[in-house]
Amino acid sequence: HSGPRPCPGFIFNLPVSSAMTDKLSELRQTINQLDDEILALVRRRMVLAADVIAAKNGGAAYRPGREAEVMARLVASAPDLPAGLVVNLWRQLMTASTALQSDSMTIAVHRDAMAVAGWHFGGFFRTIGCDDLASVRQAMADGADIALLPAGCEAGMAGWLLGEEGLHVIARTPPVGSSTLVPVWMIGRQPADPVTEECTLVARQGTNGPELEVVSGRLDGAAGGGARVIGVIASNGKTD
Repeated sequence: HSGPRPCPGFIFNLPVSSAMTDKLSELRQTINQLDDEILALVRRRMVLAADVIAAKNGGAAYRPGREAEVMARLVASAPDLPAGLVVNLWRQLMTASTALQSDSMTIAVHRDAMAVAGWHFGGFFRTIGCDDLASVRQAMADGADIALLPAGCEAGMAGWLLGEEGLHVIARTPPVGSSTLVPVWMIGRQPADPVTEECTLVARQGTNGPELEVVSGRLDGAAGGGARVIGVIASNGKTD
């Protein structure tokens, strides 16, 4: 062959058969149609969410327990899909629905929980970046609605909430196994709503300082012995 040789890395425009082109066009058209249908369903869901808000008549806007149950049901209903895909999609839908009722919510976020804050709340709410636990505590004292603390802060969180009767752990997010993000504890001013599968968080003064104990199920009454139940949250078998 005496003709010029192609340079290394040169990309040829290989001929595509008419049948292949038609098939691709058909597939893309079907995907576009599905996207339109999904969007219509999302719009319908948001309308229904607004109706729910009106029916609640001033009830709590953010319901982490309810959300956890919905997530668990959906993940179980689609075992052929990655759990992260289902959780990511509905996480954004649920946060958008919450924002319909209360878009002024303020989140105090420990710097090591910033990635989770962005994932969980999708940028719908104002966040206050905090360098450490002391800064998170101050932000809550100044009126923040919710605080996020990363896993690893359990002892500090237990010591804080032992003396804060008006604060409660309301969730752990993301669900274990649905994300590569480091899980965080979510602290709010109202206890989480009861759900089917729960675990109880007990803070107490241990030999080496404050400790957090996680007990399966819901504890009835006070923890006793100077301890305090600082939260009963959805577990769905994913609190390990």
